Amino acid sequence: MQNARIPTFVFAAIACVCGPVMAQQSVENASPPDGLEMIDLAAERQQPAPDDGFESIEYDEVTQSYRLVIDDAGDDYIEPPSEREMQVNELQRLFDLYREALANKDFLEADTLAKRVVESSIRLNGLDSHDSAKAITNLGIAQHNNRDFEAALRNFMASIDIVERIDDNLSAALINPLQGLAATHAAVGRPDLARFAYQRAVHISHVNEGPHNDGQVKILAAMVELHISQGDFDEAVNIQKRVFSIESRNIDPSSMEMIPALEKRANWQHRLQQYQSERITWRQIISIIERHEGRKSLALPSPVTNLGKSYLFGSPVEFQYQPEVTTRSGESHLRRAYRIVREHPDASWEVVKNTMLSLGDYYILSGRPNRAGKIYEDTWVYLSKDDDPEKLKARRNHLERVKILQPVFPPRYYNSEDRDNHQPPPDGFEIGTISFAYIVSPSGRVLGIKHLETLPREITDFDKVIDSRLRRLMYRPRMENGVPIATRDVVYTHEFYYRPTDLQPLPLPEETMDDQAPEDKLPQPKDNSQIPTPLNSRNPPAAA
Repeated sequence: MQNARIPTFVFAAIACVCGPVMAQQSVENASPPDGLEMIDLAAERQQPAPDDGFESIEYDEVTQSYRLVIDDAGDDYIEPPSEREMQVNELQRLFDLYREALANKDFLEADTLAKRVVESSIRLNGLDSHDSAKAITNLGIAQHNNRDFEAALRNFMASIDIVERIDDNLSAALINPLQGLAATHAAVGRPDLARFAYQRAVHISHVNEGPHNDGQVKILAAMVELHISQGDFDEAVNIQKRVFSIESRNIDPSSMEMIPALEKRANWQHRLQQYQSERITWRQIISIIERHEGRKSLALPSPVTNLGKSYLFGSPVEFQYQPEVTTRSGESHLRRAYRIVREHPDASWEVVKNTMLSLGDYYILSGRPNRAGKIYEDTWVYLSKDDDPEKLKARRNHLERVKILQPVFPPRYYNSEDRDNHQPPPDGFEIGTISFAYIVSPSGRVLGIKHLETLPREITDFDKVIDSRLRRLMYRPRMENGVPIATRDVVYTHEFYYRPTDLQPLPLPEETMDDQAPEDKLPQPKDNSQIPTPLNSRNPPAAA
């Protein structure tokens, strides 16, 4: 009897990086159940009516064949499923629950269900089967999302071993677990092993589907993210160019079909600090849209806005706002996007809101808070019209609370030269936190920075480093009654890594003077009410 097949679909988001492919069970070409009792139509024509719902068996002289006459009681009779069909159905049910848990980010439940899927698949298909290998890959996915990385690694490698036993080391069925293996190696700070697994997956893809197949794009995109996280921008650029070449292959470069690939390239160019190239790409997108849909198309505000924002950036070593490279060109593009959406009758209020906020944010980041305040006030009025619940909700989310526009990236390693690659720390490091409070002014700047706490307390000199970074923070200010106002007691908490050897002993309290009486010899009051309260106490005694 043929085994149930489990086709695959792409799983796209593992932690801040790219994920593997998971399997979906289905029943294909299921064989009929065994053990059916056959009716002997060669028997005598005169037979008593059976007791199973058949009223009689008649011989049709016209067709010269027997036919069954069924009473009403037999209309609802359904042959019960075989044991294998029930196992297949249960496997499908468990997988559907697993997929739902994963979609809802209930990773603990997904982990539990994935284990049951593996057990059911092995009972149904045996261990050495493609279906069981796919089920084990799914378990690795759940464990990766649960941050149980070592278990995920073991299961991805187990799935790879199974496929290599039943196929060979170039089987297309290896691609999915290899992607999971690579993503998990990256998550635990093993970029070299991650890179090797991705490269092997790409090679297998080329062997089975050719060097220009679309299926490899997701693998290559994950490799771009890996190289960006390691600061290897040159290799990331090279791979990004391969992705663009594949996605734009056999597409007219002047057609609207080209835009998705161009948008992806522009976003990558921004992340790779290729701001001049990014602007060229956005202009190419704008030119295509104008050629096909005109200069007032609703497809224009997004690329025009992104083009304008790009002028806030130069080419520094870090991603950060550089006021010296801000030009009026950026403002002109953002104002054009604003005009298009305000004048277009079909523009949705969400698009209008986003375009207005982008222009206001641009003014904040370019050091023109007065102009920003005017745009924010107009946005407040726009979202307050008609008391629309959705617009009022948007007003609360975007204008009635502060929002970081220009983040900063304080060092994540204390007293160490380890590179900040956004990966878990190497062995020997522990996690600490440092917290600050400050005021966000109506112009979006940070004022009055105050160090609150460092944990562990033995790290006493890290606050000055973080303080200097926090001064570069830029916010969209909070509004009240349509006017930007100051927001006090904004708390910023930063996680960092340290070695236990970095901890310095805290200074001990000053020793008692030799001529001072020991504490246990001093006269003590009879009760607590007689203990004087310091004048600077935060908890003065209550009034009588």
